[in-house]
Amino acid sequence: MELRRFSTAAAIIGTTFAPTYSYASSFELPIWKSEAEERGYVLPKAFGLSVGYMKVEQGINVTSIDLNGIKDSLGNEGTPGFPGVCNPITGDCLIPPIPGIPADIPINSIDVETIGGYQESEVWTVRADMWLFPFLNFYAIAGKISGYSETDIIVNVNYGNDRNLTLPQLPFKLDLDGNMYGGGFVVAGGYEEWFTIIDASYTKTNLTVIDGGIDSIVVTPRVGFDFTNHGHPIRVWVGGQYQNIQQTLKGDLRDIFPAEFVNMIEAEGETAGFVVKQELESEWNTVVGFNYVINPTFNIIGEFGFGDRQSAFISLDTRF
Repeated sequence: MELRRFSTAAAIIGTTFAPTYSYASSFELPIWKSEAEERGYVLPKAFGLSVGYMKVEQGINVTSIDLNGIKDSLGNEGTPGFPGVCNPITGDCLIPPIPGIPADIPINSIDVETIGGYQESEVWTVRADMWLFPFLNFYAIAGKISGYSETDIIVNVNYGNDRNLTLPQLPFKLDLDGNMYGGGFVVAGGYEEWFTIIDASYTKTNLTVIDGGIDSIVVTPRVGFDFTNHGHPIRVWVGGQYQNIQQTLKGDLRDIFPAEFVNMIEAEGETAGFVVKQELESEWNTVVGFNYVINPTFNIIGEFGFGDRQSAFISLDTRF
């Protein structure tokens, strides 16, 4: 999931001036700063550092669940069968008895079906950026992600002779905790009080609670209006956000199934495990945001997402 953030102060950048190739008497950033200011543009300070927080709720699709560490058979020759996992008092069975388990059931006879999917995450980030040109910003970002991914699963076991065992629908919840890092760039331009921003980033999250990682590509085009020249130190915008997120999660099969069932199918000397691949249910959503200028050094930035992916982001940015 990523989770990333956008550049600040892009509202005051214009691309309508034609760049010249003469430099000022001393090198300064952004490049062509003097030429831009001579044409009436007010540029932000070249360097920025910010701390941000984002919360995201969105639907996910589980594209595959692969099992490993499973033995070749669910029983041994001559065994009467599996007694089931039952409550001795009520007689209710989580897994009913399986009579006459054959000696050889191939792994592909264990099918896992997923129903729906939901993910919620929180991200704290630290971001450093630099305006290389008045219209081009580069940034690096690092942060901490926490949250969870949840879906429901139905497990079907074919154990021969046209006999099938279907477990009751079970919740499958994975805790997500990891360290995120990456970078991106912003292209900005404008005319009078109107501005546009296109932000693109790539981030990678290494998970710590379970094995696996999250790769995220995010592109966010925005268009907005700058009220600064009208006596209000605020800029507002609306846009769309595209996210291409691939998640690969690995762990112990006991995180999904009852331990009694795992003990039944786990190969001797192995740890029965799973590999889950997930993607977002919807790649696009709508965003609206604002940039409030406290003073030339500090800004407060907020952005909110609507639609299939709902998000809230707030950041304090300082420029120098």
